[in-house]
Amino acid sequence: MTNSNHPLDPLSTVEIESATQATRQFVDELNEGIKPQSIQFNTVTLIEPPKHLVLSWLGYEQTAFPIARQAEVIFLDGKTQTAWEGVVNLPTNIEGGKAISKAQVVKWKCLDKDQQPSLLVEELNQAEQWAKSNAKIIEAVKQVGVDPEMLFCDGWCISIDERFPGRRLQQCLMFARSRPGDSLYAHPIDFVPVFDSHTGQLLTIDYPPLNSDEGEAPPPSSAKDNSERPRKLRFPPPSTNQNYLPEQIKQDDPTFKPREGLKPIHVTQPDGVSYSIDGRIIRWQNWSLHLGFNYRDGLVLNNVTYDDNGTIRPLFYRLSIAEMVVPYGISKFPGHRKHAFDTGEYGIGALSNSLSLGCDCLGSISYMDADFVKRSGESKTTKSAICIHEEDAGILHKHTDFRDLKVHVARNRKLIISNVCTVANYEYGFYWSLGLDGTIELEIKLTGIVNVTAMAPNEPRNKSIETEVAPRIAAPFHQHLFSLRIDSMIDGQSNQVVQTDIVPDEDDVGGPTNYYGNGFHTEKKIFTTSKNAISDYDANKSRTWTIENPNKQHYSSGNNVGYKIMSGNFATMFAKEGSMLYNRAPFARHHLHVTKYQDSTLYPSGMYVNQCEGGEQFALTDWMAKDESVKNEDIVTWVTFGANHVVRPEDWPIMPVETVKVHLKPSNYFARNPALDVPSTKDAKSRLAEEAAQVDDKNCCNM
Repeated sequence: MTNSNHPLDPLSTVEIESATQATRQFVDELNEGIKPQSIQFNTVTLIEPPKHLVLSWLGYEQTAFPIARQAEVIFLDGKTQTAWEGVVNLPTNIEGGKAISKAQVVKWKCLDKDQQPSLLVEELNQAEQWAKSNAKIIEAVKQVGVDPEMLFCDGWCISIDERFPGRRLQQCLMFARSRPGDSLYAHPIDFVPVFDSHTGQLLTIDYPPLNSDEGEAPPPSSAKDNSERPRKLRFPPPSTNQNYLPEQIKQDDPTFKPREGLKPIHVTQPDGVSYSIDGRIIRWQNWSLHLGFNYRDGLVLNNVTYDDNGTIRPLFYRLSIAEMVVPYGISKFPGHRKHAFDTGEYGIGALSNSLSLGCDCLGSISYMDADFVKRSGESKTTKSAICIHEEDAGILHKHTDFRDLKVHVARNRKLIISNVCTVANYEYGFYWSLGLDGTIELEIKLTGIVNVTAMAPNEPRNKSIETEVAPRIAAPFHQHLFSLRIDSMIDGQSNQVVQTDIVPDEDDVGGPTNYYGNGFHTEKKIFTTSKNAISDYDANKSRTWTIENPNKQHYSSGNNVGYKIMSGNFATMFAKEGSMLYNRAPFARHHLHVTKYQDSTLYPSGMYVNQCEGGEQFALTDWMAKDESVKNEDIVTWVTFGANHVVRPEDWPIMPVETVKVHLKPSNYFARNPALDVPSTKDAKSRLAEEAAQVDDKNCCNM
């Protein structure tokens, strides 16, 4: 039995191991002709029950059927170089759950050769061992003066490499250390090996061409051209250390010392927190949600509701980052292979950090762990993978009556649910926050170490595509594009999306209806079908989109109740139509798509992203092509936002956080400001800085 009490609870360690044991037993009993020869588990994750069953379980619908607790099991067979997918029914004690006595496999298939499961941590780590023990690579690094014992590599998905069809591939970005603990990213090496990830066979070593001199033609960018012109000039990696760890900087610069003068800031809640957690149900200040989590999406917010003066109003059935891609703009070979789908190719959840109290999260903190599968089939747990806490969020609202100087001010507060993951050199922090004013915000924090390549001595700079952040260390320009999946339930399942533009009045200055020329107004467009529901942000029109329920209107404005999508971080994918990236990332072609809900439409670049070619009848493009009605229907809204990163030297050797945000803001949803009941309280602990200094000095003397 599982201790889960909600159909959308993530699989427990017991359930994960029950699923892998059932899978092994099933495979053992197969006939030899169709039997996998080895089992390396890739992922074991919850299959979310059909939406209508969960809504029935939650009480939104009357029809009720038993809910099956199911795990999706994916494993690799290195001996036959195949991948397998199964569905395992699990015992459950969820009320209304389908009763079975033990885990059993109910569906089973071998994946097609072009369907490659994600690369997970153990497989990526294996690539480094292969590189360190390969004779050709050892010889190649010795040629440029690198001690093989100080050799390291970051395994990456390869996107697509047409030279090796049907193989499961990894490319390895090579680095060296000057000493233990030194930042390896300061010493990139001048080649990129490609391995068969099933067998460990080294398939090729690719040598990127150098930048051209000014006035010279750039080097050919195809694999074929570059395989026919191998690198003649070899060069050692940059030798100067570029460290960010204080103890390492101190070794490089004995005069270095930590900055002084930053006095402590303590976040305290002497009366405890304002939220409650029941299993994975979180309640806070009229909000309620179920917190899901899986290896791929990471954080998932389910059944988000708001208690509006005693009426529980549904807002969103499911909110998640469904995909992301990081395209690099460097076209010289093999730079085209750098467009990482960190969600679909690796799994954002699986790369979660174990968060540290007082460092990653300040104040009074609640944590949740995350459970995954090892290749062996045993479970593993990332402790404190999810942080839940409250933060002061500045002024909520304020007004001073200038006549009598009567002041009213209330402070805002956020409930923040966060998770941080490390993808080789880079970190992403995902922060969902709920506000007292009914707003939901997703903030993504980008940090870590920018991806870099080695430059040869005296190699010309190409300032149009990369920044030489330190001598002979080039950081290519790139993008971070995120796909926010919004499965809305704005006061019910029948929703639609309306586009609103602000435009100047058409009549000329001096004309009868716009004599002084100051007029402007809104223009609205209701998206009716999925093909019609494709749009891009237009700053000149201050364009916004609102998810509405057309069956319910605001009592005063007469407008449909809704939630508005707002962001200042809409980024446009620069890859050309027909390119590898364009075909693989249909969500990034536009800032907004709307599709009709189907249980299977979770991931806009498909279930198996790794080495998938994509195309025009694939995942989101296929769903859009159906041109189904999205007006007053059960819909999913896909929002693409992100950042364009023209790297600065100040981003090196570790990058200060850059943030991108999306807001979901009530629009005609509440009768009035829903935060009028927030007390105007004065913080008794706040004091003048001069008084604080005096008290601190006194305390110090009395110690």
